[in-house]
Amino acid sequence: MIEFTRYAGTFDGYRGYFTKLPQWARFIVGVFAIPGLVLAFLSIVAFLVSILALLLLTVPVYTLLKRLTSTPAPTAPADDIASPGVKRVESTIVE
Repeated sequence: MIEFTRYAGTFDGYRGYFTKLPQWARFIVGVFAIPGLVLAFLSIVAFLVSILALLLLTVPVYTLLKRLTSTPAPTAPADDIASPGVKRVESTIVE
């Protein structure tokens, strides 16, 4: 916790130094920060594109393998048809 308060104090100090700069100096710092902001945005976009590419490559393979390896669901006898979502439970009461 002591480290956090030290880092927070350091950040507040830099923020104070920045706000004490004249308007034209803050503008120049902002102009030099633009390439870093653009690179950060592009890295986020690249991450999202890589996730999309991963899904585009794996989802069709997963779907195909699921269809090939799945077993058909057992069919219920015609005389014992239950409504969907209802499960028959057999139990024995012991006194």
